[in-house]
Amino acid sequence: LATAGGRLFSGSYDYSIRVWSLGSLAREKTLTGHTDAVRALAVAGNKVFSASYDTTLKVWDAEALTLLATLSGHSGPVRTLVRCGDKVFSGSYDKTVRVWDTTTHECLATLVGHTGAVRALAATDTMVFSGSDDTTIRVWDAASLTCLATLEGHEDNVRVLAVGHGYLFSGSWDKTVRVWSCDSLTCIKVLEGHNEAVLALAVGDLFLASGSYDTTIRFWDLASWQCVRKAEGHDDAVRVLAAADGSGVISGAYDGAVGVW
Repeated sequence: LATAGGRLFSGSYDYSIRVWSLGSLAREKTLTGHTDAVRALAVAGNKVFSASYDTTLKVWDAEALTLLATLSGHSGPVRTLVRCGDKVFSGSYDKTVRVWDTTTHECLATLVGHTGAVRALAATDTMVFSGSDDTTIRVWDAASLTCLATLEGHEDNVRVLAVGHGYLFSGSWDKTVRVWSCDSLTCIKVLEGHNEAVLALAVGDLFLASGSYDTTIRFWDLASWQCVRKAEGHDDAVRVLAAADGSGVISGAYDGAVGVW
């Protein structure tokens, strides 16, 4: 999902991107062109970037709802996107992260080093983080595009990343959430409690929420790092979380339900 210009953009396994008015919630248009699932969206000014399992990115005009460009280069499905300043970063099953200029759409660099698929990206103003099936997280300088550090500690695939309050949060198939300092790039806490892989994270004003294949959502206090709530109600894996006004969370799960907590 992404929002731009009063519209909501949603990417789907049906290869399309649907565009909805945030005011009326009416569907305005369906954007077609990808030939496989659309797995990620990112907004840069008046443009929406879409990433697909068809190995390409597409760039759309968020106002005219027209296709501006198709970006090729990845040799595997593109799984994740993040914007950082005037660049969009794309992570792929080809084990690389590509960097694209949001104005010219030129590929500025290909970041190599991971030995497994790149499934997750997150960014601060100055750094980009990539999480991989190789169990590591790499830290990239957003300006020089050099690797600053490799964060090790997870024992299985890194599935999801989130940033907030000066921390990087990583969720893994090893059932844990790790908390990393964005200043020292060290792990300061391992949050344990889920019984299955951690698939989703959302950062609120006072909490971190984690969603898992175990069907639950756990709320962690940012001061004590204690689990202060275990929310149950979904009948299948919790796949996505979004913080709502800093004090609540909206969840989407494989059971087809949307929860508000």
